[in-house]
Amino acid sequence: MVKTICIWVLLCAISVAATPSVGWAEALEKGDASAPAPAYDARKVVTIAVLAFRGEDAAIRKWQPTADYLSSQVPGYVFRIVTLSLAEMTDVVEKGSVDFILTNPGNYVEHEARHGVVRIATLKPLGFRSTASIGAVIISRADRTDIETLKDLRKKRFMAIREDAFGGFQMAWREMQSQGIDPFDDLGELIFAGFPQDDIVHAVLSGEVDAGTCRTGVLENLADEGRIDLNQIRILNPQNIPGFPYALSTRLYPEWPFAQLKNTPEGLSQKVVVALLSMGGEHPAAQSGGYAGWTVPLDYQPVHDLFRELHIGPYGAPVNIRLSDLVDQYWHWALFAGVLVGVGVLWVVRVEHLVGQRTSELSAANTALENQIVERKRAEDIARERQNELAHVSRVNTMGELTASLAHEINQPLAAIANYATGSVRRIDRDNIQTADLKTVLSTIAREAERAGEVIRRVRDLVRKGEVRLTQLELNAIVREAVEISSPQARHHGVTLLVSLDDDLPPILADKVQVEQVLLNLIGNGLEALQKINGPGMITVTTARGADGKEVICSVTDNGMGLRDGVRDKIFEPFYTTKSNGMGMGLSISRSIIEASGGRLWCEPIPQGGTTFAFALPCSQIGGDDHGG
Repeated sequence: MVKTICIWVLLCAISVAATPSVGWAEALEKGDASAPAPAYDARKVVTIAVLAFRGEDAAIRKWQPTADYLSSQVPGYVFRIVTLSLAEMTDVVEKGSVDFILTNPGNYVEHEARHGVVRIATLKPLGFRSTASIGAVIISRADRTDIETLKDLRKKRFMAIREDAFGGFQMAWREMQSQGIDPFDDLGELIFAGFPQDDIVHAVLSGEVDAGTCRTGVLENLADEGRIDLNQIRILNPQNIPGFPYALSTRLYPEWPFAQLKNTPEGLSQKVVVALLSMGGEHPAAQSGGYAGWTVPLDYQPVHDLFRELHIGPYGAPVNIRLSDLVDQYWHWALFAGVLVGVGVLWVVRVEHLVGQRTSELSAANTALENQIVERKRAEDIARERQNELAHVSRVNTMGELTASLAHEINQPLAAIANYATGSVRRIDRDNIQTADLKTVLSTIAREAERAGEVIRRVRDLVRKGEVRLTQLELNAIVREAVEISSPQARHHGVTLLVSLDDDLPPILADKVQVEQVLLNLIGNGLEALQKINGPGMITVTTARGADGKEVICSVTDNGMGLRDGVRDKIFEPFYTTKSNGMGMGLSISRSIIEASGGRLWCEPIPQGGTTFAFALPCSQIGGDDHGG
């Protein structure tokens, strides 16, 4: 605050010394930049506000020669330098009490967004021709082995200029954030020391803080002045940019802009632009300032990107806007919006009325529809009951057709019982049977008797509307039992019965007796087919997992004469048979059994002679015990 008062006093003294009768100093204090400037040696005074990042004396030495150059190149005007801090710069821009500003890119972008400041030229640095020409350096002492990367800054004391300093903090903030370091949460202590930036370098070297940041060029200037030894400093996150002459830790951004305030006369700005662009790097003013001249205004989008990424500046907290300003500027739009709101309210009232009316109508329609649904459901229930009765009648009527097939199915276990019993009697007569063998034979006879009874029970359940009970089964076990039952009949007919089983099969979900009956029927059909050939007969029963892994396949293959043309498409039709004494129901019933368990049954001809009948059943879910089908 003291420095600000001194600046106003200095400006007032300049204006009073030039033309005491002109109230320009008073207008400057009131923030009126459009007030006429005083005469100074018959010339108008033009004020350039400069950000003094290294202190007031350094800023005067650096930029006063440039102001003198402009005074010599722009007739009728004398240019004066005013050195300011960031807060003071904001104050004079808001009041419009200066004509031009020369500041860092971040400070410029904020004034551009908030106060309409416009850049008219960009500084050209010495020895570097890239459009990005300013950065920041993050430093620690070279002998600090515990601080070698940005991530090592956690819990350390860190010094910067101030939170809104572009080169003095915000550039370093962006780089630390990109490596997962939040300077406000992760550092041990964040200290803002203010200008000049030289103090930060000395604080790091003295051990007052662990690390710090300043804009590029400060280290080299201090070294040239003999005030520091660069060998004592470690550069954190070093960047190697070809042609860039300074130590660097961050991305590069456009150099300082020379900008005009929105109230600065255009004619004056044009003359200043021409003078700046005409200055060469060899001019004494450029050499005193340590730069290579000026170029056309560059793109400051990288600065916008930094602010947007950090959510600061124009992309942070919203600008305070007074309601009275909005009313003065947009009153006609406000009136139009009010009319629209009124029309909208009337429209909403009408819509609400129509909605209520339609809701009542829909409620009545919904009640009628519910009544219709109840009636339709009652009709569907009655139709379903009648359908079940018709199905029951159909099953009873089919019993006549099933009788022959039933006799065939029961005949198999009865024949097995007779064979085992007859064989046992013969061996007893010859006195060559052991008690263990006799026990095995009797167990087999009992099992076949139980199977015959199970067949009868299944038919009784069918007539009584009984449900099929599906259980988790091992298909290989069923195949072994069926083959054991069919083996005596196969030997009697001179047929070799082979088995090829996949031992790694998942369980299936089916009715054991029904699946066994299907398998016995297929083997029996194969034995009958082999009676028509000359030569040895062979039947092979195989099991395997399906290609998709979701089903198990069992196939019965014989080397008989095969099926005639046209028979394959009809073989599963009820009452179709190729046997002189057959009923044509075996394969039809077998397919119905397999499909009732969620499977499929088919046949395929063998090119070299013979036929394969196969069925596939779905694998059981893990842990699925007994299930009702």
